[in-house]
Amino acid sequence: MLAIFALSILSSGCSQKRVKSAAQAPDFAVTCVAVAPATSGTPLDSELLSKIEKKELEDGLYYFNKFLQKHFLSRQDVRLFSDGQFGAMEGVSAAPSLERAKSFADKLSCNAVLETTLHRYKERVGGEMTAKEPASVAFAYRLLAMPDGKVLCQDSFDAEQQSLLENLLSFREGTGGALTWLTAEQFMTKGLRNRLGKCPYLAEEE
Repeated sequence: MLAIFALSILSSGCSQKRVKSAAQAPDFAVTCVAVAPATSGTPLDSELLSKIEKKELEDGLYYFNKFLQKHFLSRQDVRLFSDGQFGAMEGVSAAPSLERAKSFADKLSCNAVLETTLHRYKERVGGEMTAKEPASVAFAYRLLAMPDGKVLCQDSFDAEQQSLLENLLSFREGTGGALTWLTAEQFMTKGLRNRLGKCPYLAEEE
């Protein structure tokens, strides 16, 4: 009976729609990593976005950047942007590009740049035990060597939380496991820790 009960509890098993990963042993001498502000996969002023989708992406970008600042705060080899340090056009409104990456590398005096893009941020509908709709998140990142833009690491995450009964095999894939329905921020945070930890240049020091 205990086993049956455990299977009925919700987990953070997730349905993966697309996962790409590329990581290699460090062969580039990174002096420091400049962390660029996260961007939106779809411009926030796009007519393709509904008001709800725009608000969700805005919230997601706020929590995404908040996570990056906290995650790398103690790393001496990672340099973070500060509030007001960069203009609005260099933030979420500018799509990732080599020129944009170079600008961040120059401003923070680093020879590598971490770019992140948030494609979807859908909040959980309901409570942590009885959610009607699960949290759903999609993002990607790439670490570029400067000045040529060589990709040192890249990965992506595209998932929505599922119950343990729905997805036994991926109980801990990318999110670390949970016994309740997570908020979108919690779900994204777990996915970010997992994906960034696969890059040898960005993995947390033990």
